[in-house]
Amino acid sequence: MTNASTGQPESRPIHYFCIDQDFEYYNFYLDFGPFNLGHLYQFCRMLNEKLDDSRFSNHVICYYSSAAPTNRTNAAYLICAWQVLYMNKTPEESFAGFTGDKGGKVVSSPPRSVMNGGDDVLSPIPFHDATQFVCTYDLTVLDCIRGLAKARAYGFFDFGSFDLKEYRFYEQVEVRDYTIEIVSFCTF
Repeated sequence: MTNASTGQPESRPIHYFCIDQDFEYYNFYLDFGPFNLGHLYQFCRMLNEKLDDSRFSNHVICYYSSAAPTNRTNAAYLICAWQVLYMNKTPEESFAGFTGDKGGKVVSSPPRSVMNGGDDVLSPIPFHDATQFVCTYDLTVLDCIRGLAKARAYGFFDFGSFDLKEYRFYEQVEVRDYTIEIVSFCTF
């Protein structure tokens, strides 16, 4: 923002926040994400509360992650998903800030590493599946955001009625296995 009377950029306080220590992805082997709907719900609620908080009304809200590639990728997923869900951006629009491209037109530079003089682009890496082997395909943040947009379009989830406690209960491996056994038994 620019000050109308001086023409100089306005200086606003910045509120930084990070979820690297708050959310944990429980992997099986080499997998690292993306975060599940429970994590996404918590992140969206957290960010929306900060944006609605009068204490931050004049602040720039800055969401960041560590430089670890898995943290960067999960952080990119969360902020892109939030933009799709709450700003009604397309998956491509939400991800454009990480590529510097918006429909063939460069709109901003992707984040750069502070290491090596800023030469390394800190773009998200592909997610890894739950195997102990090299992935034979790339599942990108953009793929996941496109899936999320489609799931919302078809009404597969609604954060307006999302029950985090119930979600956490059914996401437990031992509960899912038990539920699958009951469903399998009842269908035969």
